[in-house]
Amino acid sequence: MILPLCAVPLLAATDDTQIELDNFSDDRSTASNTDGNDGDDNNRQEDDGEDGSVGIIYARVSSHKQVSDTDGDDSEGGHNEGSLAGQIEELREIADRNGIELPYDPIVDKAESGTDFDRDGIQELFERAKRKHIDYVLVEKVDRIGRCAPETLYFLYILQTECDVTLLTASGPKDIDENEGLMQTTLMSLMADIQNNIRVSKANKERVRGFLRQKNWDCKTRVTPLGYEQTEDGWLVVDPEEKPIARDMFRKFAACETYAETERYIDKEYGEEYLNGKNVKTLLQYSVYIGKPQLPEHWLEETVFENDLHEPELHLLNKEDDPEVDVDEDIFHQVQDIIEEKSSSNEDPMDLLDFIEEFSLFAAIEGSDVARLVHECGEPLVKDGQVNLKGNYSGHRYRCRNCEKEVDPEEYYRQWPRQYELDKIELIQRVLDDDAPEFLSGEWLCSSVCNPPSSGSSV
Repeated sequence: MILPLCAVPLLAATDDTQIELDNFSDDRSTASNTDGNDGDDNNRQEDDGEDGSVGIIYARVSSHKQVSDTDGDDSEGGHNEGSLAGQIEELREIADRNGIELPYDPIVDKAESGTDFDRDGIQELFERAKRKHIDYVLVEKVDRIGRCAPETLYFLYILQTECDVTLLTASGPKDIDENEGLMQTTLMSLMADIQNNIRVSKANKERVRGFLRQKNWDCKTRVTPLGYEQTEDGWLVVDPEEKPIARDMFRKFAACETYAETERYIDKEYGEEYLNGKNVKTLLQYSVYIGKPQLPEHWLEETVFENDLHEPELHLLNKEDDPEVDVDEDIFHQVQDIIEEKSSSNEDPMDLLDFIEEFSLFAAIEGSDVARLVHECGEPLVKDGQVNLKGNYSGHRYRCRNCEKEVDPEEYYRQWPRQYELDKIELIQRVLDDDAPEFLSGEWLCSSVCNPPSSGSSV
């Protein structure tokens, strides 16, 4: 499909978003039905050339509560406003008033954000618009299609120009081939975008307020730092058992300046249950260890709040007369200097492209498992520090923020590459460069490449 020239500025505005508008092309395979039907649409009528407009309903909610409200009536005998059932009921009335037939089942996206187009329902809607006789897509409001103005306008433009399908809401059709329809749709999309930004900003302010005023640690992160435990109201108190371990973590890192070695030391000396997947680099940067719990400064932008908490009772690095681990507050600042120097040096962890450039695409692919950056729960994995590897290499560690308090660390962490993967990559590259050790036979190398270790690959 050749993109219309006027759509180019809209695409240019979406480079940093998660949407995949390039999926809306003529060669996509038919999407599966998202509302549980077998795809045969037993209750639909194929187009037989009769006069009359044909429409299809699209409904979306962003919360699970709105999904649950679809199955029953509220106390006043009607569907809860904004629920899937409420939207569908209203849209059926609109179709009836306008003489629009609805031969297809409604398409829904349940508990899906409107900030991107990576949704099963919206993908199916486009497939139906391409392949079936449809004149109108009925939605409660434009923001049910999407809340990001450039992407939403582009989608509606393609829907109308390529599929000859017009958007219809309670306020009437939004024909973007006409000036009035284009202006209305643009304004409604921009309003939805602005409202979404306001909502995100408000949610961020609530997190800031909850941390700085209500003293709720979960507003910053759901991970309790080593050396503390959470009270019932969500704040921190010192854990006497873990206090010397936290102090020793700072002492060890200041001495070795290596995250992985520090983690191995804590696991060996005190037991793996104390870190339990907590990232050493992240822990070392928590200023709560010197009695000054703070939020990232960029969280406070466009707010009236200041990072002004002083909690001396949470200070774990005070100089003590007879300490189990001899450290003081100066070591915290020393550690921050080391971290800053490491971050600005050439020791930054390497991404996939860096390993490909260092070795080769073939070696990287054949020597490593697929690095899945989406967790099994569907949430994207995020970078969470680095892992040092042999040979002065370092890779990323990734974690799932959604699962970090519900499952064991090995379930929500992923490292790429693992050490054995890097070893294989190096070995394969040596073979490609005719530099393989003489004792390696082709049969042994093939077996090694095709059969990675079944153990020793913990993340």
